[in-house]
Amino acid sequence: MTSSHSKKGFQFAIITIVTFLLFLLLQFLAANEKISLDFYRYVSGFLMILVFVSSIIGFVFSMKGLKDPNSVKKIFGIIANSILFLLFVVTVVMRYIDFKNAL
Repeated sequence: MTSSHSKKGFQFAIITIVTFLLFLLLQFLAANEKISLDFYRYVSGFLMILVFVSSIIGFVFSMKGLKDPNSVKKIFGIIANSILFLLFVVTVVMRYIDFKNAL
């Protein structure tokens, strides 16, 4: 049985992936004019904040669960949360570079 840290890391990885897929679906619907752009802006902003927060929390739980016994959930949680956290860091750094260059 997995420890609570590994299990929580896995759960946050699943939440992050599902939320990101919802964001992509919304983007597709907005591109095909199935939903309004105002609705897309508000909901996609909320979803991206949720993706960022859940990826950070999932990464922290996955790192706390490193000493837990190996399991599929633990390994999946570590890999998924690490990739999602890395994408978050790269996004923040690129935004900072773009902002700095705009000045």
